[in-house]
Amino acid sequence: MQKKPFIYIASLRRTGGTVLSEALTMLPYSFILREPNLGKNKFRIQENDYTLFLQLGIDLKAFKQKYMDEEDNSLINALKSQIMPNLAPHIHQLGVKEIHHRGWQNYYRVFEDIRFILTARDPRDIYVSLYYRKKQGKGSWKKELTPETLSTHLNNEFNRQLEMAEQANCIKVKYEELCTNTEIYQKIKTFLESEIPDTGDIGSFNAANVKRKDEYELHGNIITDKRVHRWQQEPDKRLVAEATKIIDLMPHYCDFWGYKK
Repeated sequence: MQKKPFIYIASLRRTGGTVLSEALTMLPYSFILREPNLGKNKFRIQENDYTLFLQLGIDLKAFKQKYMDEEDNSLINALKSQIMPNLAPHIHQLGVKEIHHRGWQNYYRVFEDIRFILTARDPRDIYVSLYYRKKQGKGSWKKELTPETLSTHLNNEFNRQLEMAEQANCIKVKYEELCTNTEIYQKIKTFLESEIPDTGDIGSFNAANVKRKDEYELHGNIITDKRVHRWQQEPDKRLVAEATKIIDLMPHYCDFWGYKK
């Protein structure tokens, strides 16, 4: 059985959760499942993950079919009791990265030793980043994008981050720190008791995803600061005005994370 803490990357969208999950994925040391939604007793299986686990003798699709309709928390309980013992010879530490945190307590109840990484980013940069993702027909944001709709979504997920901060063992990581502070990654690894000797498989998700080709071309296989304070370089004044408005709609988030106008 795995003896390392279970990892929960509690991201908000466009706050660096994907690159952090890649940085913490390196076999046999650790592996992060991206947005499986297990807290809601669902299982969104990434095709690359399915292929990898199948090579290790584990059929994730069959696992999902068997356990998802049994009872509340059945998938997380089964992940712990059925999957992780079989993974232990191949993967020493397992975790998830989520951006929707309803049901996070279900992870907390099942894993006695679970470590949460809360991530955030200047909301102006989140807005600008999401605007261009949506304009290019990429990403999962389906609603109309306005300061009001985005701030409502982010505030809801931030409130769940606050619950984690109050109840669980957490570390806070700002996107800006992750991209510019060379010491923050070692701090994260120490917090997780991670044995990864270096940064993990950075860039792999973007490289394999045709809709993220532009991001891979921008960042490659390293963590860069090229999108830090992105709103300050944005030439569209209307977009900057909209992005700036979101600061006023997220006062508690900005106080907690230290973002100012």
